[in-house]
Amino acid sequence: MGELDKEKGGEPQINLGQIVGKDHKYELSVSNETQEDADTRRSKETADADLKRKMTYVLFCFALLIIGVVFAGCVYTFATGAPDDKKWAAGIVSAIASGLVGFLVGQGK
Repeated sequence: MGELDKEKGGEPQINLGQIVGKDHKYELSVSNETQEDADTRRSKETADADLKRKMTYVLFCFALLIIGVVFAGCVYTFATGAPDDKKWAAGIVSAIASGLVGFLVGQGK
């Protein structure tokens, strides 16, 4: 039937194997995106990724600051507080320490 065959639905079908020779190199693009659109999309994705990294870093530093303040307060309470205060302070300090160990162990995977 040649280059064009009819499918069951009547749409023409092109056999690329008959068109392409051994010495020819073709590039097939399925996207309707122009080069300018692709460059704009990539620059936007890069900017979004940079912003996400900065926000994650700021939140991480904020969390470290808050945990550090709580840890220091609990250690101070454990060192100078009443026996009842030392009980809850020791529990919080051990929870923070075990959470830190769990975080560090999880980073190795």
